[in-house]
Amino acid sequence: MNTRTLALLIVALALIACNETFTIGMEHTPRETTTPLPTGTFLPAVATSLPATATSAAPFTPIPTLPIAVVPPSPTQNYIDDRSTPSQVIVSYYNALNRQEYLRAYNYWLNPTGTQGSFTHFVSGYQDTARVDLVFGSITSGVGAGQIYYTVPVLLKATAINGVRANWAACYVVHQARPENFGEPPFNPMGIYRGSAAAYNLLVDDVSALATACTGYPAGDSPVAISGNPLNVDKTNFLDDRSGPLETVSSLLNALNRKEYVRAYSYYQNASVYPGPYDQYAAGYADTATITAVFGTEQSEAAAGNLYYKQPLAMHVQKTDASIQTFVGCYTLHLAQPAGQYTPPFQPMGITAGNFKVVDNNVDVDTLLPAACR
Repeated sequence: MNTRTLALLIVALALIACNETFTIGMEHTPRETTTPLPTGTFLPAVATSLPATATSAAPFTPIPTLPIAVVPPSPTQNYIDDRSTPSQVIVSYYNALNRQEYLRAYNYWLNPTGTQGSFTHFVSGYQDTARVDLVFGSITSGVGAGQIYYTVPVLLKATAINGVRANWAACYVVHQARPENFGEPPFNPMGIYRGSAAAYNLLVDDVSALATACTGYPAGDSPVAISGNPLNVDKTNFLDDRSGPLETVSSLLNALNRKEYVRAYSYYQNASVYPGPYDQYAAGYADTATITAVFGTEQSEAAAGNLYYKQPLAMHVQKTDASIQTFVGCYTLHLAQPAGQYTPPFQPMGITAGNFKVVDNNVDVDTLLPAACR
């Protein structure tokens, strides 16, 4: 980008922030970026190309009426790393950007180097961004050949470090390969498949901006809830959340209840060491019907750029023959400080060890949990 073009872009963004009548993309037509994001701006990162598998997407129908859900990030920016729903993928993505955990944000793209360029280039597009608040429209899904594609309209309300504001109408396609279809590791979680954004005037209302945010994008015929069902490990729910030790262990149990053993195996940080080879791990749960859990209070400590956790819990395991066993014990988890990770791929929170013992089914497990991690 030459100097004159960059200067015009900066002037246009400033006019938008001042609510002038001149705007960029007032037609709200999503567009793919074809030039690198200039350093020193706060543009949303968008896909520059489609993966080669784009033609495998299922046919879609027009977008339905758009209800609005506002998701303002907390000023304290609690850590969110949740891939349970398409909206939570986008929330987690911008949570990472707001916390300046750029490698984690980069990792939410399914093909980051192909759609965002190098990690260094990706980071340069957010150097002046202080925070981004989100407003979601109606999310829809389409399925085909073991794949699910979600169309996610969302408004990005950005604030630069100098206080200048700019609004963007964005559309993301979030992809998920059906977890039950994975026969062996590795597991590929839900992630951002493609996306684009167009700036719009600050005076435009949210409903109007969302109405055309996904113009030109496929939209499924099935509406999708904005948020999921947190910490429900039952097989009727889908939980893939690594925001904390409780969420990570709950996601593990949810995967086991759903017989998604490759996904369950993925929650271990070094699975080949613990719990061991995948085939043996999956075979160990062949006679498990359902698992319910009672959690104790997590323990945590930090050391040399790392976070360590201990999560006590009791598990009531019903076997396929209807017999029940009760286990009480502790999982140990680890997370390298996200802001200190600079080399792709990002390493999320994971389980490093577990120690459990069988107890009587009639015991009051609440009395055992305080000592479960000693």
